[in-house]
Amino acid sequence: MPLKPVFDHNELVAPAAALSSQHKIVTTMPHREYPTLLDEPQRLEALKRYRVMDTPPEVEFDHVAKLAADLFRVPTALVSFVGEDRQFFKARLGFEACETSRANSFCTHALVSDEVLVIPDAQADVRFRLNPLVTASPFIRFYAGAPLRTPAGHRIGSICIIDDKPRPSLSGHEQKLLQSLGRIVMDHLEQRRLNVLKNAAMKMAAATPDAIVCSHENGVITFWNAAAENLFGFSRREAMGRHIDLIVPPKHRQAYHAEIERLRTGGGGDLAGTTFEISGLRKDGTSFPVEISLASWQDGPRTEFGSIIRDISERHQSEKYLRYLTQFDRMTGLPNRVSFLEKISHALKQAGQYTVLKVGLDQFKTINGSMGMAAGDNILIAASERIINIVGPEAFVARLGGDEFGILLLGSNDLVQAEAIANRILAGLSLAFTIQGIACHISASVGIVLCSETSQFDEPDAILKGALLALQQAKLAGGRQYGLFRSELGELADERHRIEEELRNALDGEEFELYFQPQVRLPDHRIVGAEALLRWRHPKQGLLSPAIFLPVLESSAIAIPVGDWILRTACAFAAEAATSGIPLRIGVNLFAAQLRDTLLCEKIADVLTTFGLRATQLELEITETTVLGHDESILAPLRQIREMGVGIAFDDYGTGFASLSLLKRYPLTRLKIDREFIRDLETDPDDAAIVKAVLALGVSLDLEVIAEGIETCGQAALLASYGCHEAQGYFFGKPTPAREFLGIVAGLPLGATS
Repeated sequence: MPLKPVFDHNELVAPAAALSSQHKIVTTMPHREYPTLLDEPQRLEALKRYRVMDTPPEVEFDHVAKLAADLFRVPTALVSFVGEDRQFFKARLGFEACETSRANSFCTHALVSDEVLVIPDAQADVRFRLNPLVTASPFIRFYAGAPLRTPAGHRIGSICIIDDKPRPSLSGHEQKLLQSLGRIVMDHLEQRRLNVLKNAAMKMAAATPDAIVCSHENGVITFWNAAAENLFGFSRREAMGRHIDLIVPPKHRQAYHAEIERLRTGGGGDLAGTTFEISGLRKDGTSFPVEISLASWQDGPRTEFGSIIRDISERHQSEKYLRYLTQFDRMTGLPNRVSFLEKISHALKQAGQYTVLKVGLDQFKTINGSMGMAAGDNILIAASERIINIVGPEAFVARLGGDEFGILLLGSNDLVQAEAIANRILAGLSLAFTIQGIACHISASVGIVLCSETSQFDEPDAILKGALLALQQAKLAGGRQYGLFRSELGELADERHRIEEELRNALDGEEFELYFQPQVRLPDHRIVGAEALLRWRHPKQGLLSPAIFLPVLESSAIAIPVGDWILRTACAFAAEAATSGIPLRIGVNLFAAQLRDTLLCEKIADVLTTFGLRATQLELEITETTVLGHDESILAPLRQIREMGVGIAFDDYGTGFASLSLLKRYPLTRLKIDREFIRDLETDPDDAAIVKAVLALGVSLDLEVIAEGIETCGQAALLASYGCHEAQGYFFGKPTPAREFLGIVAGLPLGATS
């Protein structure tokens, strides 16, 4: 009999909003609850994944419903899926509605049944006799339903048969038959889900830029996307049905098949996979590196394999370049510091004999500053080539950074051999370099470390540090020579570090003081100036001699701030002296680092203004070693300082290698004759000749001259007779603190400042 939508005393039947022109029954059973499963959230999530609710009829499910009705000779058969609050009929025969509320659903009860739920007569069952589907159309009397279980065991619906007349309970065979129909429904549903996934996967595979190749377990290619065509050069027609070895070079096929076998026997669920690198083979016969993400799955009794294949040629090039950057110096092409340390580490582990040399170029900053960075780079490249040619192929040569190179000689720690190589390097690097058509001369220094099985070094860094200490020792000795590492060099370095840290604390703790030594005019001994000399009043060791800390201070990071403090303090002293009626020219020594200070000119102008000093009251003293280590870039600020009217004195002249051209280039106003030539002036004709020569040089270059270290009346008299205008030394006064100096000179004759 045809079934019609029904009314009950609670709700009006509404037409279906969606599917075809059918109506749905919306009824409720007041004050009645329905059973739910413990895995209700998981069950609903599983149902959602099948995407079956509110979908149009499908012939596969309709056939099952028809088969159930025919087998059991009933007017009604349903394939039902139970949602959160309703049941939806995916297939229905003899039932007009497409859904009902879950409260009225017989299938809800079938879900919680372990076996087939059979209700011979609904009117006789207390659970259903008041159900509106029993009391009104379609007047259900007989019901039998088998739950639909997912592969994971979640119950998402049922297949049921219905009659409007009571019937006997189903036999065991009939119940198994209904359960079999339920499994058919789930097989269709699972296949439907896989088809959806397969279609989506096919679309993705067609669009992805990665090559996707699938094959049977026997290696026959079953899928080949457009990206695979582009990557390997074979069209889909050429690849399909061929063996996977088509795209694997012969020498890599064994490794590829081993990965396939490992995946096949490795267990795991569907799509359990692995990623590995191998070579691919193009149609033109060329091979290239690829990364393969390999997966497998079961298609019935058969195992299928899928590969996502990426060309990683660019990645390999990037990794190769990155390895080059981490292991080699880009400018010279030599191994870098990292590689050199690795080589030393290996030598340490071998516990053999070897020699490490560290080469540093002298005056390299001068070349960089005067000719430019490009010229400096060319010199480094040329120097590296010379070193390689000198030491030969058996030595390992690296650029350690800046202007320093490392050399490792394995199998020998012979001092004679090391010295011979060092001398050849010194000679080779002293030859002129032709850069930009100009001949450039530089020199080098070398530090040597000899290592044996019982070496005192246990780390590569320690060996390199030893070579650096030896190199520094060679440079401190004037450069152009080699130095041999001795254990005491490390102790000296530690002492230097300790002093440097204490110097930092001294600046912060205001432990520095200035002492002043008078400078007088000859022959009347009138005071015309004072040289400011730095002293350190150590909190534990008392007043320290400059010889202890100045070499460390001059090359430390605090040289500029200490130099600024000296400049301001000395100018403040000059201003105080002038206020006390003692006009003085104040001499201030500059550290080498201050000549690199871009703010030096501004600082000098500022202190002169701050303390109201005339520029002629300030004289800056630079030494030969200060300027020789710098390039031409310091000339501009020195000229600017000289243009202000500030004097520039060349201290310790004659003790080093300063040339006459240096005196000509620099904007000097005064030469200071070193005490070394004054000490034996009265007894040594050579010293007298040198002093006279310097005085004559001063006259020729229009430079003032002052002599240092005068300790006797005879020395002062001789200097005056030679035409020396000014002098300083213990004979005229020792360096004293500011207050004491002003007190002493207050009663002495004063000369006018220049």
